[in-house]
Amino acid sequence: MSTHRREGFVLATAVGIVGVTFGVLADAAGLSLTQVVVMSALVFTGASQFAAVSVVDTGGSGIAAVGSALLLAAR
Repeated sequence: MSTHRREGFVLATAVGIVGVTFGVLADAAGLSLTQVVVMSALVFTGASQFAAVSVVDTGGSGIAAVGSALLLAAR
């Protein structure tokens, strides 16, 4: 196996693990598949996605979730 292929496989595995983790947390927070897909398409920082799901999971409003994601992304 070439070095590039091996490095690509390692990166794809790591990204896949983060994606599955986000999906599990979003499902546990009660988000629909549509909401998760739209969030993944619009939010480009993983930390902001996890923060927004955390806010929703603890009973925060959608506005609070968007606000926390924007503040985290603005850093």
